[in-house]
Amino acid sequence: MTREGRRRGALRATWLAFGWFWGSWSALIPEVKRTTGVDDGSLGFLLLAVPLCALPAMILSGRAYDRRGGAVLCGGLLAMGGLAPVLGGAGDALFLAVCLAMLGAASGVVDVALNSATVAAHARSGRNFVQSAQAMFPVAGVVASVVVAAGRELGAPPWALLGTATLFLVAAAALLATTGAAASAPRPKEASAPVGPRQALVLLGVTVALALLVENAVQQWSSNRMEFELDAAPGLASLAPGVFALCMSAGRLYAQRTADASALAPTLRTCALVTGCGLLIAAWAPSPLVALAGFALTGLGLAPAAPALFASADRAVPENVRGRAISMVSTIGYSGYFLGPVAVGLSSSIGGLSAGFTVLAVLALLLLVPPLWLREPAAETAP
Repeated sequence: MTREGRRRGALRATWLAFGWFWGSWSALIPEVKRTTGVDDGSLGFLLLAVPLCALPAMILSGRAYDRRGGAVLCGGLLAMGGLAPVLGGAGDALFLAVCLAMLGAASGVVDVALNSATVAAHARSGRNFVQSAQAMFPVAGVVASVVVAAGRELGAPPWALLGTATLFLVAAAALLATTGAAASAPRPKEASAPVGPRQALVLLGVTVALALLVENAVQQWSSNRMEFELDAAPGLASLAPGVFALCMSAGRLYAQRTADASALAPTLRTCALVTGCGLLIAAWAPSPLVALAGFALTGLGLAPAAPALFASADRAVPENVRGRAISMVSTIGYSGYFLGPVAVGLSSSIGGLSAGFTVLAVLALLLLVPPLWLREPAAETAP
């Protein structure tokens, strides 16, 4: 294997480790709620510490990555690894809040640095690498949730189950360090080096936010649509987020093999149409299986959007400010995770989840709009 091949392998392993952590943590939230003794409202408030601390970390980490590169990414991975078993053993609400705040900061750093390193590998190789790398995240999340569910049935302690994430995160950091996969671009000669065309980056960030809004809303509400409106059995309803995630992964792997990395506008148009159709099927399906097929189609359609947008952000800036560009796009894009579940919840309070997912389909079709403006900046800044 070539040196560049080893670097790409290390980055894929890091996406796997990152996804394994979040899949494990999501599956253990009910157990953490039980051990801390908090109610649903208090737990929701505590969980807000993660995004609230992730956003400022994202803002700051882009410049840090441009200067320190691999050290920033490895440090974030090791911090998450150290926090994993501690989170699993938290028995006090205040202690959990502090740990979640630290987790949010570490995760924000990893998110920006890992995306920056991934698009750097994409630029070095000239291959559509971002899609296949990010495809590892949902796969690992689904597998981890199944493993944790089985471990809980067997009576394994939460700290041990989250400790598996520690092993993966530490191993990923070691791979990155030994292969140099997370190395940053050379340090700019001028401290005030321009970040690039800010308007294009802001538009890319807003478009990422739109894609992530749809993604997180489907993850949060798909099982509710299946179980409470279509009378699906709990086991079948619980399959919906997993099927959606696996189809997201399959869609990214397919895009890796077939898509032109620079063809952002056609990619977004296809994503909008397929995702919109999938959401409408899920919204008005007469049976659970038809709805499940709709969620699968949604995952396949939405999958290429975010990786293609991050790759476009990399092409829009000089190499030595890549981290700051990804930081800007990631920070704006992350707002979609806040807005998605809320948008479905508010619209569902009026007309049920069928109305909620119909609104989501309309929002997904808005992905047709950004290519009208994104085509020109991409063409001007293409390598």
